[in-house]
Amino acid sequence: MLMKTIKPILLVVLIGVLGALNLSAQKDFTKGLGIALKTSTNGFGGDVVFNFQKRLSMRLGFEQLALNRDFTFTEESVDYDANVDYKTGSLSLLLDFYVFPHLFITGGAGLNMFQTIIDGKAASGLQFGDIMIPQSKIGTFNFQVDPSSKLSPYLGIGFGRTLGLKKKVGFAFELGGFYQGPPQLTIASTGLLSPTSNPDQDHEARLEKQINQYTVYPVLKFSLSYRIVGF
Repeated sequence: MLMKTIKPILLVVLIGVLGALNLSAQKDFTKGLGIALKTSTNGFGGDVVFNFQKRLSMRLGFEQLALNRDFTFTEESVDYDANVDYKTGSLSLLLDFYVFPHLFITGGAGLNMFQTIIDGKAASGLQFGDIMIPQSKIGTFNFQVDPSSKLSPYLGIGFGRTLGLKKKVGFAFELGGFYQGPPQLTIASTGLLSPTSNPDQDHEARLEKQINQYTVYPVLKFSLSYRIVGF
């Protein structure tokens, strides 16, 4: 009986507190809409920023980064030509809450575009006793790493303003991370390298265990925003 009485009272108090905070936050405040350019460990891109409350703003953003590099290496007297294709980025929706005027916590989710592909082939033969095994017989390999969760939650902390309150230009530094789950590894190989991708050999499972700890993609970000309109 007591709990039934207390719950409505707590609800009324909570509504009153939130209302007071809202009135205090909205005092001398004008809503704003702007755009931001950003660079981060997750790529280069931009945001559309809506500052709808003194302590709250929302960002719809896109960022992307792609790196492609050829390299060579030697393994057990065989030379290999290889290529790494690294991509990352996101289409994200984030909500910023300002604890202090220039300190905010941000959270939301993004469509994760992370993917790494390493493929290659033998560039030399293998001397096996009196027999020279040609490079075509040694084969090719392909390793692909993807996030286990394409829709990745995001949490971060920032300094500055993702959109200026009074000034047209705003700056913000941000440190956070996307939770993408244990990475998924896929291996394909041919020729003498075929055992590498054979499930019975368990190479894929062992490698996955080694990278399973990397469940969070770290993000260090800088953004420069411009307030287009206030209303």
